[in-house]
Amino acid sequence: MIFQIKILSLHMGKCCLALTVLLCHGYASSHAQHKAYSHFNTIGDYHRKYVSPNNYAPDDEGMDEEADESNLIQLPNDSLKSYMPLVALPLKKIRISSPFGSRRDPMNRRNRRMHNGLDLKARFEEVYSMLPGIVTRTTSSVNGGYYVTVNHGICVCSYLHLSKIKVKVGQHVKAGDIIAISGNSGKRTTGPHLHIACRWGGENGKFFNPLLILRFVSEQLLNNNTKRQ
Repeated sequence: MIFQIKILSLHMGKCCLALTVLLCHGYASSHAQHKAYSHFNTIGDYHRKYVSPNNYAPDDEGMDEEADESNLIQLPNDSLKSYMPLVALPLKKIRISSPFGSRRDPMNRRNRRMHNGLDLKARFEEVYSMLPGIVTRTTSSVNGGYYVTVNHGICVCSYLHLSKIKVKVGQHVKAGDIIAISGNSGKRTTGPHLHIACRWGGENGKFFNPLLILRFVSEQLLNNNTKRQ
């Protein structure tokens, strides 16, 4: 069993139920994105700002959290199941602060933009690879700050606004391996959090909702809990 599932299994009954309710709520929010725009949930009582490097590379597309609507794809709920025998949560505790899809721009609330990923509350915490794969990028961008990209074969996931990177390019990682420490680096952030962006079909593929992976993890936790009882 992978590391995160072991941790959550200490309080399996309560944790699984809470996680499932939270993820379902986030999923419902993302489906309602065309009717109501989500607001960026900042962590306003925590003002520590990680000092970003001066040698930022130009922003790669997708490393500023935003994307054109034409570059997003909506996948069926079961799209990933046959490809993910081993999965893990990206953080020990999942708290969604801003869902995938349309939202008010946190830097200019008069504008609405497409959010290409999922924001999770995280205050300088260990970040885990959600799937097995190969690390393809460990670098920084102006808006996304320090970030790690892992190619999982069926999809590619990037973890942004990090304070410390714990892996190297070319390194093979398993689901549940520590790849970074979350943070607040980059210009497009109003507080410490973890932004996860996932692409379907390679590093130049279209963005899909990372919540599909998190929901799959919650289902596995529930299944493991049922087997233990």
